[in-house]
Amino acid sequence: MDCKRTQPPAPPELFVLRDEQGPILYAPLSRLMARANDSAVRVALAYASDPSTLDGMTQDEQDVVFALRDRGFFEQRAYPQHEVGFRPVQVTLFPTNNCNLRCSYCYAFGGEGGGNGEPLTTMPLEVAQRSIDLIARNAKERMDAGEPIRNFLVSIHGNGEPFCAYDLIRKIVWYGQDVAERLEVPAVFNAATNGVLTEEQLDFLIANFHSVNISFDGLPAYQDANRPLASGAGSFARLDHTMRRLVEAGVDFGIRTTVTAAMVESMPQIVEFVADNYPGIEQLHFEPVWECGRCKTSTDTMPSPQDFTRNYLAALEVAQRRGVRLVFSGARQDMIVDTFCKVSSGSFTVTPTGDVTACYEVSYASDPRSKRFFFGRFDQAVGDFVFDQDKLDELSGLCVHNFHFCDNCFCRWHCAGDCAAKVLDGIPIEEHQGSVRCQISRALTLNQIQRKLDWKPAIKDEHAQGTDTDARGVH
Repeated sequence: MDCKRTQPPAPPELFVLRDEQGPILYAPLSRLMARANDSAVRVALAYASDPSTLDGMTQDEQDVVFALRDRGFFEQRAYPQHEVGFRPVQVTLFPTNNCNLRCSYCYAFGGEGGGNGEPLTTMPLEVAQRSIDLIARNAKERMDAGEPIRNFLVSIHGNGEPFCAYDLIRKIVWYGQDVAERLEVPAVFNAATNGVLTEEQLDFLIANFHSVNISFDGLPAYQDANRPLASGAGSFARLDHTMRRLVEAGVDFGIRTTVTAAMVESMPQIVEFVADNYPGIEQLHFEPVWECGRCKTSTDTMPSPQDFTRNYLAALEVAQRRGVRLVFSGARQDMIVDTFCKVSSGSFTVTPTGDVTACYEVSYASDPRSKRFFFGRFDQAVGDFVFDQDKLDELSGLCVHNFHFCDNCFCRWHCAGDCAAKVLDGIPIEEHQGSVRCQISRALTLNQIQRKLDWKPAIKDEHAQGTDTDARGVH
């Protein structure tokens, strides 16, 4: 299945959104937007569907068309296309599935073998080294060919806490630095961690990693309840120490907060707490808990889309006042993409067992979804990776071009059909029907559009409304 489109869309995509102020014309591929009245909407849609209708329009109606056309509303735009071919210059390594926490909603049953009885495993050093060799070599070749590649990227993540394999992480970083020096290609190291680290581990993190993502549930009580140590004790005090040291050292780090139904009303308070205690963080990322993994055996539940949206918007007001960048993965109106993540365009994630997956959330061979997302493995006999090209070809089809449920959604070039592991979950692509997350993505994307339009006048049909025809409502 191929996502490539060689022709631009015809007719141009033009959506009509509505809020309490009335209609909004929106052209997502151009990210153009304008408030309009119903008459102007009717004229715009008629012309977009059939430009020959212009001849039968009144002068006022033609003026509306000209105003929109001058701003690019009716231009045909090429569909976004992701990279073709598998030549990764970044790898995400899962050093271990062991974990020092027992988070109540962990998608991977960290520290417990994925909930499927699989053993606790640490990645062999050779697997990590060959991963780095592959991406560094690709980066060098692509740079030499004139592609805009500036480095190779090694991300440390996990279906457990990666720093539970601290000795391995040190060797990974040292090896990556040696390869970078030998090939004269810069290496970048990122890490995702629960932040419960020893002082030695924290020193190493600060000295060697370019950016860090910390999982923190926003308030001390939630952190201790949702993300306890394996012993059952609270984890906030140790995590707080880590984040304060990162702030002091000037390390770029973001916070990822998983929001349960029990927490949802506290989202604005979480922003205040983070702004007060960890100034200068890169971003605060809110995601509603997804009911999978250990969450299915706990009392944690996903907040309703309405509750999450309402409290996210309240938190956003606080965030803008406090200078905090607030994000939700499905609301990204400034991006034009055809895939939610790199799952269909060269994601290279290696599990502790040496399996290669296209999705962070699918990291065990015993997961039924591995049949779709696993596309390679480290072959001990040959000392290198082997990849299944047929699987790669299938993965390239996990893009919004093939999610026909999304065809008439104004968000489709922004959220790109959302996380494939969640919305497909083993079903065929043609059965994609979205999820409750779609309601959140649409509401928050509409809010992003509204905020950009707040200070701009609308486009109207002068004859119908008695006001000036004006295209300054276009963003």
